[in-house]
Amino acid sequence: MTPYDAQTALDAIHQRQAQTRDEYARHASTSYGLTAALTVFATGSSIDLPRPWSLLAQLAGGVLIAAGLAVQYRRTRVHQKRSAAGTLFAVSVVAVALTVFIAASILARLLDLPVPSVPAAAVAALATLVATYTTRPIVMKILSRGGEQADGPGLR
Repeated sequence: MTPYDAQTALDAIHQRQAQTRDEYARHASTSYGLTAALTVFATGSSIDLPRPWSLLAQLAGGVLIAAGLAVQYRRTRVHQKRSAAGTLFAVSVVAVALTVFIAASILARLLDLPVPSVPAAAVAALATLVATYTTRPIVMKILSRGGEQADGPGLR
């Protein structure tokens, strides 16, 4: 193998890794923002509902979470190992959505709304939807940094 052939093969590997990261980021940030927002709304709005309806809404939120994760995992053409930075980022996004919900719920109670969890859940769902699309550059940066590790993205 000549040095030119080795360099060409290495360039092809780097190009495929970049395509893998781009596909993973595109898949992770497409239509699943709407599913996440609906999940936040279903689980958040169920807090103040009467007894049998709150259980049904919580179950619907749980089903949305499980179904959304299952569909996202099955439709992914590329699977990548979870990095510590990616996990920390996901946990921080959930914490922000929960903080927005709690703050909106407190505000709705101060305004003496009849069912304060429903508008609070709507605000949190909207914040989740906005966060899903505005954090795309951060997701791309985390993925590109993860691809620079020695083992590269994990393909299955």
